[in-house]
Amino acid sequence: MVVAKWNKIVLGIILLMLTLPLLFLYVWLIFNSISGKPLYSLFPDQISLQSWIKLFGKLPEASGMPASVFPILGNTVLVAGGVMILNLLICGLAGYAISRLHFKGKEMLLSSLLVMKAFPLLILLIATYFVLFYMRLLNTFFSVILARTAMELVMGTWIIKGFFDNVPKEIEESGIIDGASWLTLWRKIMIPLVRPGLFAVAIMAFIGGWSDFIFVYTFIFDQSKWTLSVFLYSLIASQESVDYSFLATVSIFYMLPTLMLYGLAQKGLTRGVLGGGIK
Repeated sequence: MVVAKWNKIVLGIILLMLTLPLLFLYVWLIFNSISGKPLYSLFPDQISLQSWIKLFGKLPEASGMPASVFPILGNTVLVAGGVMILNLLICGLAGYAISRLHFKGKEMLLSSLLVMKAFPLLILLIATYFVLFYMRLLNTFFSVILARTAMELVMGTWIIKGFFDNVPKEIEESGIIDGASWLTLWRKIMIPLVRPGLFAVAIMAFIGGWSDFIFVYTFIFDQSKWTLSVFLYSLIASQESVDYSFLATVSIFYMLPTLMLYGLAQKGLTRGVLGGGIK
């Protein structure tokens, strides 16, 4: 008991030491957002909320850019929510089909999913651009949602498949005997049994859509359709002098929802990911 207790203490100290640099950066970012001038030390010399007032007020005028941060926030939520909903629908159907149906090429399909995950995103970017161009989807939110969903499908399908594998076939057979169609069986019987997996997939897809930069930057040309990631980049890429206090404020505003979401859903997310990999 004593040895196990000391092992936990030592492990806790090691983990704390490893996370201290990250915690320091977060603290510095917060202090920089409330500093009246660029922060070159840990603590600000002058406290000011001017950057936060500027963020929630009228943004600096630029050609085509929204005058407020709230349309940009709405665009980000739209993309992240679209990725989450589309990913849940496709992963739910694909995971069930791969888990329950027997068809030729099933093993090859599973292997190809893993191979797809091995390709770097930038390699697929040009081909994806031309596919969306011929589909006339460029400069639309759906182009980003479609491309980002494709990137999230592999992990999501594997997780949902693992959960369907753990559902006893007797439950499914009982529904078939009662005359349920495959769609009713999937929607009313199977889906409620794999909710932890769906929850994990939903959280990961939402965070993936929220944090996406490269697809929005490549496929969206209209600045009125910017998301927070591209807006944040524009503050750094500007030819003018960078307002580091405002940059820190936008950074906190951008990452705060995902940190809160991950903190609230951490247990369910871990349970969902591990539960889908039991087999």
